[in-house]
Amino acid sequence: MKKILLFFLLILHFSVKAQDADSIFITPANRAVLMQQLIRLPCKIELKDKVKTICDKIEKYLISYKNDPNFADDKFAKVANLQALKSVKMGGYGIGALIYENKSRKILYAAHNAQMTKLRSDLHGEMAVLNDFEDNPKNKKYRNKYVFKEGLTIFSSAEPCPMCFIRIATVGANTKFCTAGPDDGMTQRVQCLPPYWRDLASKISIKKAQSSPIMQMIAHVLFYSYLLDNRHI
Repeated sequence: MKKILLFFLLILHFSVKAQDADSIFITPANRAVLMQQLIRLPCKIELKDKVKTICDKIEKYLISYKNDPNFADDKFAKVANLQALKSVKMGGYGIGALIYENKSRKILYAAHNAQMTKLRSDLHGEMAVLNDFEDNPKNKKYRNKYVFKEGLTIFSSAEPCPMCFIRIATVGANTKFCTAGPDDGMTQRVQCLPPYWRDLASKISIKKAQSSPIMQMIAHVLFYSYLLDNRHI
């Protein structure tokens, strides 16, 4: 009888742990839910922590984080998350993006959301990095007028929204993202586009990145970091 009871307790224990692991990706409805997700991170965040302290703890963890060799895109996820965190610390939204060469895997540019800091409605993370990249005359070698040559990927900490997705499709670059955007992510809604844009998007590679669970979790909570101080209101 004791063995049977122990067996069922073990099943319950691991079931709860599995549910806890999955629930980190549930869209937070308010600050309290987001705080619980932040506390679960290995960053030693406490319920009493203010926004600055939370950011400092995440930054310390990210800087010391060693890329997981089991995940090919962890290098890019870490850089994108550091960019997203930079935006949060500046009072902006937690999205970071970068452009890298496929062959060398060299990061060419990295940027972050700047809507709040520059008061520009268009400056999502992906838009910011594309602007920086296209504004530099040295990058003409990567482009045929406004369309990019093959061999570049745009990587975002979170799934591109419709605006960013259309621009990425326009330049013809491959797309990778660290965590899904359940509220406004576009990659799973391509069929909603008008035929011309749907056809254009079909010509590029759109993939969820091979990044470690912890990088995905951090990207997810940074995406919703505006709930910490209601900066979206």
